[in-house]
Amino acid sequence: MTSARPRPRRTGAALLAGLVVVLTACAPEPAAAPQPDLTFAVESPTPAPSTSAPPRLRVVTVGDSLMSGAGLTLGEAWPDLMASHAHLALTNLACGGMGFVVDGECGTNYAGFAPAVAALQPELLIVESSSNDFWQDADDIRSDTATTVNELHEAAPAAHIVGLSTIWNDESDVPDDNAVTSQALQDAIDAVGGTYIDIGQPLLGHPEWLQDDDVHPTARGQKAIEQTIISALQEADILP
Repeated sequence: MTSARPRPRRTGAALLAGLVVVLTACAPEPAAAPQPDLTFAVESPTPAPSTSAPPRLRVVTVGDSLMSGAGLTLGEAWPDLMASHAHLALTNLACGGMGFVVDGECGTNYAGFAPAVAALQPELLIVESSSNDFWQDADDIRSDTATTVNELHEAAPAAHIVGLSTIWNDESDVPDDNAVTSQALQDAIDAVGGTYIDIGQPLLGHPEWLQDDDVHPTARGQKAIEQTIISALQEADILP
């Protein structure tokens, strides 16, 4: 389809302990002045609460215009919604028109983002299969998908890599190539020990969730995709 949240610190009061004031009186005959007991009680200081928040999971997403939120305002794409709800540190490397085989508007296919993934070193890497590869040669789809997923895995070997099946639009008549692109990604993800998730078709039966081009999701459609994906990631114990 043409196209990731300071508290005030309490400080103890200044404490005085064992303070003795000697008062001396002047008299015709020298006499020692009484020494009053001016010792104050000592209050134990209260430990300041920790202000450091737990580190957020570093996530990188790689995909097409469905992932970039084409036609919408910043923050409405499903990875951004997911990052907000799950408190993730997200970098969204999505580009319109891009797939494993075809180059997108950014002048590359998915493989071109391997250096960026290597620089970011995410803990979680999510890769989306794309309908932009529909009607390409099936052998090319399988070969390029396998090669790219391996390159992404090598770029960030410590990352948990997750592959997501291809999303079509609201129509129940899904092209056969949807199965080809999805299966190619599943095989590639399995080969590197990642997790493949078939998310189905979150937009199915909802033409109102598509923009006027009948291709790209509206903000509501992006919300439907986000809800589907975050639920699947939680079920797979990838997100809490």
